[in-house]
Amino acid sequence: MSRKSKFSYEIKLKAVKKYLNGEASVLSIAKLIGADESTLRHWIHAFKAQGPEALKPHNNNQRYSKEFKLKCVAAYLTGKGSYNSLTHKFCLRSSNQLKQWVIKYNSHQELKDYNPAPEAYMTKIKKTTLEERKQIVEYCKDHE
Repeated sequence: MSRKSKFSYEIKLKAVKKYLNGEASVLSIAKLIGADESTLRHWIHAFKAQGPEALKPHNNNQRYSKEFKLKCVAAYLTGKGSYNSLTHKFCLRSSNQLKQWVIKYNSHQELKDYNPAPEAYMTKIKKTTLEERKQIVEYCKDHE
């Protein structure tokens, strides 16, 4: 899935400022730029919480500690806010992150620190005969 946003930083910033300056409603601005109303509302909340930096594109995943995730989940479960309000309070990029953490927590799965190191996956197992395996071992021994 591509990280490239459908909207440039400039378009986002202009739309948010247009709303905050009282020039137009969320609905009219969203229609004008071809965005969903909830998307524009998310930009507005992010801008209010974090400033213009929140609207800039991100090239990599945000790292969240286990403790931070548990703090966010606890805030939701104790009724300190909705997914959306807590997303803005804790400066998360998406309310879906928080939803997934709550689902994991409620299903007794461990919330872990995020480690962005790529994992190696074996895609296909090659079938080898005993004779081929012996040859491979001998080759490895001979060539260190």
